[in-house]
Amino acid sequence: MNYYVSKIKWDRIWISFYIKADSPYEGNVYLINSDGNIRFKLKCYSDNPEKNTKLSNAHIKEFRLNITNPGNCKMLPTGIYNLYFETKDKGHTSHTLIQPAINLNPGKYNREFVYFHSERAYRVQFSAKNSFKIKASDVKLKNLSLSRRLASGLRSFRHNTAKMILRGIYNIEYIILHKNNFSINSPYILLMSDQSEEMGSNMTALKEALHKNGYKTHEALRAVTTKHYSILHWIKTLSKIASANYIFLDDHSQTTDWLTIKGAVITQLWHAGAGFKSTGYSRFGMPASPAPRSGHRQYTYGIAGSKKIRHFFSEVWGINDEQVLPTGMPRLDKYLNTDYMEKTKTALYDSYPELCKPKRNIILFAPTYRGENKRKAYYPYDMLDFDKLYKMCQKTDSYIIFKMHPFVSEPVPIPKEYSDRMLDLTSYPDINDLFYITDLLITDYSSNIYEFSLMKKPMLFYAFDIDEYTKERGFHRDYRANVPGKIAETFDELIDSIETENFEYEKVEEYIRNNFDHTDNHACDRIIDWIIRGKLPKNI
Repeated sequence: MNYYVSKIKWDRIWISFYIKADSPYEGNVYLINSDGNIRFKLKCYSDNPEKNTKLSNAHIKEFRLNITNPGNCKMLPTGIYNLYFETKDKGHTSHTLIQPAINLNPGKYNREFVYFHSERAYRVQFSAKNSFKIKASDVKLKNLSLSRRLASGLRSFRHNTAKMILRGIYNIEYIILHKNNFSINSPYILLMSDQSEEMGSNMTALKEALHKNGYKTHEALRAVTTKHYSILHWIKTLSKIASANYIFLDDHSQTTDWLTIKGAVITQLWHAGAGFKSTGYSRFGMPASPAPRSGHRQYTYGIAGSKKIRHFFSEVWGINDEQVLPTGMPRLDKYLNTDYMEKTKTALYDSYPELCKPKRNIILFAPTYRGENKRKAYYPYDMLDFDKLYKMCQKTDSYIIFKMHPFVSEPVPIPKEYSDRMLDLTSYPDINDLFYITDLLITDYSSNIYEFSLMKKPMLFYAFDIDEYTKERGFHRDYRANVPGKIAETFDELIDSIETENFEYEKVEEYIRNNFDHTDNHACDRIIDWIIRGKLPKNI
């Protein structure tokens, strides 16, 4: 039987090859390099989006490859590859070279993924000479001027020298401090962050659970992107890392980008339950995306809310699906505790009595930030018409709480005359607390929908810049098809949806089914049992 590449399609970091055969077929497609020593199995999508078209009748299947992680938790290695179809018959395995279809123009599917301050690029190129070939290469893009080369070289020399010294210190500390034969009841557990000197909600919840279970924890909380730390501080931090048997992170760690950690199980407790915006390797080649080698690759595990969504997390981190454990988010343990819920509601009403007027609707406006990173984060307040908001509040007897993303430093410009209907609670420490008293959440691309969905209350999505955001930031799943509520692309549409109560609420239940395997208070227990005690269920 003959096999042909009839079509190629890109979805960010994923390449889809549509393989056509003379008759119905079963088997696997492999990408094999010219030396035959590197091979990757492509994922078959029998339920491809064209299954009900003529393509399906022509015996075409879709096979997909992730260039940032074809299965090795690394980039697709540079080199030249062919596609082969593998079949097995009575114990015999045979491989057939897959050819390009006659009408295929492979060159138009070439892609370039720029990274490292736009100085380097990872290229994927296709050709059809003699056979269908895929070439992966990593190239230098910029020819800098002599002065810029000298400045860049000096800066790189200083940074690389500092990192080399710190790596040497770590290696010495590892030899002295690390204990491989540790007791399962008294391991060295390090709670680590490079993003903030304050502990995030997931890590805080896990810390409390670890202490309740008799475990001792150590902490290394820094904000290395915005603060400078002394060499003594680094030595102390590296000694903790060297001692660790288990390391829990709550976000990207810049330290792990240049330091190879030994002897520790590293688990990522990333805060995003199930957002839509692309981040990490899901947006490789876009501004502020990771380089081909980053600390994400060092994770032993990450956590997610369900099996159905863990592939979104593995894509972000450049690791494999089975490394993402559907434990649920640790912060949900407290969030779903009914006693805590009632105490929190009472405390909020006591602190802000204007929120507890009978029948008053509480609207929480909590969007994500715009901008590349923490330093450049902002929200375009000019997209809010406070006059119309206030009139809507009067008409519907509503009160709006603003809770901006922590990265946004500019306060909400609420006019003084509207303060009886609007309140900026950005400084309030935990947005989840506010969900208890909220009747309607207005957001955009934020992951805060994850916890709020469990309140089974309506949501609106004010996505005025959805096309621009898609181009600049991107999504790792179809935004319009997956949001659990109505999308308003204009401010007037947002106001009308609130006044008419047009929320498309029916989408919330489906969202919960897809994103939660557990809706209980035992996420931390599962993390401790599965990761520290080694009781990982076989079906996981």
